[in-house]
Formats: sequence, C-alpha cells, structure tokens
Amino acid sequence: MTTFRYVKHGVKRKHGIIEGILPLLEQISEIEGVEKVIPASISYSPSIGIRQPELRFQRETPSGFKLLAHSKRSIQEIFVVVVRLKKEEVKYKLKDLCLFS
Repeated sequence: MTTFRYVKHGVKRKHGIIEGILPLLEQISEIEGVEKVIPASISYSPSIGIRQPELRFQRETPSGFKLLAHSKRSIQEIFVVVVRLKKEEVKYKLKDLCLFS
C-alpha cells in the first residue's frame, strides 16, 4: 500500500485547516468508499461567523463531492474523493455530518 507524504488519518494536511473542522474531516475519511479528504483554499468573511464548526454540502463533482467548512470567520473548501461505485452510499452517510441546502 502506498503511503502519501501529507496524508494522516485519510486527511491531506499539507495546507492549513480551519479551527475545529479536523475531527469532522477525520469522521468523513472513515466512511467506507472515501479515498481522500482534501482541504483546499481558505477564505475569510468580514461578518461574524458561526460559533460551532460545521460542514455544508455544496455540490457533486466527477470524483466525489465538494463541501464548505464554516468556522468563526473562516470558510474552507473541502473535496471528498470517493470510489465511483460507492458514491451514492457516501452521499447518504454525509447527510449525517453535513447540512444540505
């Protein structure tokens, strides 16, 4: 099995991760069918953010899903890469962890 340099517990950690989101990302990485969880760019909002970190489902991508992580005054894109055959099962399990709009 190949080990990746910046991947720990299924979550890529080369770049920053906003405060309080890491435990949620590790839960997602443990779902059967999830290959990788990749945190991407962080944006900052001038408005007062939420107190508790949360994940919001944004859309499906060809390789999985795109989520938005919200915490205090930060927003971060999260990409979840899944096994193609298990995409619907993973989406169903993400409903427990994410807010769907």
